[in-house]
Amino acid sequence: MFRKTKIFVIFCLVFTAIQARAQEIYPGKDGSIKNIETRAMVADNGLAYLATRTALYRTHDVAQGDKWQEVFSLPPGENEVNSLNARGKNILLGTKRGLFRSEDGGRTWQNVFRTVIREKSNILSIEISRYDPRRVAICTMKGLYLSEDFGSHWSDISANLRNKRISSAALNKDAIYAAGEDGLYARRGGQTAWERIYVGGGSGGAGDAAGGGAEAGADSEAGDEAVSAAEYEEAGGAGELGAVSCVTARGSRVYAGVGKSVMYSDDAGASWKSVAGSGLGGAVNYILPSKNPATLYCATTKGVFEFTNEKSGWAELYKGTEKTLNASRILFCAEDEKALWAVTERGLYKLETGRYSADQYVDIERNLKSFKIAFDNEPSFRDLQDAAIKFCDVSPQKIQSWHRDSKLKALVPKVSVGLGNNQSSNTEIYTSATRDYAVVGPDDYSNNLDFSVSWDLGNLIWSDNQTSIDVRSRLNTQLRNDILDNLRRIYYERKRLQFDLVFTPPKDMRTRFERELRIQELTQAIDDLTGNYLSDHIKERSDKGEAKSGI
Repeated sequence: MFRKTKIFVIFCLVFTAIQARAQEIYPGKDGSIKNIETRAMVADNGLAYLATRTALYRTHDVAQGDKWQEVFSLPPGENEVNSLNARGKNILLGTKRGLFRSEDGGRTWQNVFRTVIREKSNILSIEISRYDPRRVAICTMKGLYLSEDFGSHWSDISANLRNKRISSAALNKDAIYAAGEDGLYARRGGQTAWERIYVGGGSGGAGDAAGGGAEAGADSEAGDEAVSAAEYEEAGGAGELGAVSCVTARGSRVYAGVGKSVMYSDDAGASWKSVAGSGLGGAVNYILPSKNPATLYCATTKGVFEFTNEKSGWAELYKGTEKTLNASRILFCAEDEKALWAVTERGLYKLETGRYSADQYVDIERNLKSFKIAFDNEPSFRDLQDAAIKFCDVSPQKIQSWHRDSKLKALVPKVSVGLGNNQSSNTEIYTSATRDYAVVGPDDYSNNLDFSVSWDLGNLIWSDNQTSIDVRSRLNTQLRNDILDNLRRIYYERKRLQFDLVFTPPKDMRTRFERELRIQELTQAIDDLTGNYLSDHIKERSDKGEAKSGI
């Protein structure tokens, strides 16, 4: 079996080398991997591993995309890669059908964990202890397992969690924490059973005021902190209420992602507080503490966010992507923590810490105007917004006109017209002892016409159509927001590329061609949203300029 596997891997390496350039499966100059569904990434001791849905890649230099090498691939079928963790050349790869291990950087592999129960073989996450690299915990769809020898032998430590989905785990010196659908659990010392130490409730600390403490996650006394286990059981024990998506432990502090909030505890889960400050968007997928105790990073379904006490809140890290990205995991590019790798469903992105989305928009516009390259031939963002709303037919006035027309409908009468035409014949029959005879008279004809008009004036106050219009109004608003959000990101990424092309022109032709091609791609994306408004506006202004100059 392993001989066949080696032959298959060698074939895949050759095949991937041919396909890599066609699919652009590499980090480009802008720090992204395109056309690839990434699942996890690990960087350790000069090596970087990137897991996709069906393969694992390795490189010694993430900045050079052509140096990625495929070291593992799954055969076609239902199996998929879910998780990844590594220490140097020792790799653990979790799939839906078990756990694979390599101790030589991906040259050879072993299936070191698989059970007859499919849910227990579905590895959702892998946690390697920071204190003992041989100690590993794996989380599955039903329970979790612990190994003290890097996967050679496993112990089922699920106990009372054996039938629960465990999405994440954290290994501390004296405790193990497990994130479940109905709360956060802890197993301390020689205990065999798990104790539920957190039950989520509410939306977390997204709206809390800044605590102003010296560490990220300053105290917050808002009423949306953890609820007691008794209160949770009284509420019916719904999984949505207490679902913990991830858990991270650093020293004595434990972080937990609960819905759209980040909670933390400094006393091993005895009490919990929410990370202060607003600005965190999306549901929390992963929490990454920094060496700086006043800074914290978070990957969510809406992107990557940074918390600092200086800003007293969360700010989104931005790299000019055209859409909001669902980031499943983040890690630092280097020990200086100046940049992050973000693993998303649309590829791998490199983000600069301290470079925020909101600031980026303002800075780009100010710099463009200050350097007199405001591109006079191009429309403003407001003009593009109006064009997109008009082209996609999602104007708020559309709903207003519907409401008005629905009431005016009551003034339109309901007209009923009836037309009748009847014909009958007269025949009399006589009978006597000697003979029978009939007398036929002339036919009778009758015609009638009726006409009626009615109004339902109650519709002037309330019409049954209002309910349907309200539903369409919400859908219309959601669609308009999605379109404008997409347009905004494309617009400002295009501006940034134009600025870079003018003031930091690339020296090699290939890089310059790629940037110009990207600008054309973004221009077409804006045209698709606005009905070619951008290109038509540029052409119209350019033609006027030529006519004015007498060309």
